[in-house]
Amino acid sequence: MAIAAMLIGLTSCETVLGPNVSGLNIYQPSTLRLIKAESIQTRDGVYTPQTDEVWHSDARYRRLERELYHGSDNK
Repeated sequence: MAIAAMLIGLTSCETVLGPNVSGLNIYQPSTLRLIKAESIQTRDGVYTPQTDEVWHSDARYRRLERELYHGSDNK
């Protein structure tokens, strides 16, 4: 009984805080938006887009492809 009372006391003081998004690292964003003539360092060298470009992650590309070919009901 004493243990139950102690556990209730400990959990009743819990404060729910939202996630701290300020320190999140995005390892693979769903899209990359590259600006024309702005050089980007890659593992293979420097890439300079000739036009503004939007690159999609593999997961996003496959989801878009499924939606286009099979309709939006297959998510």
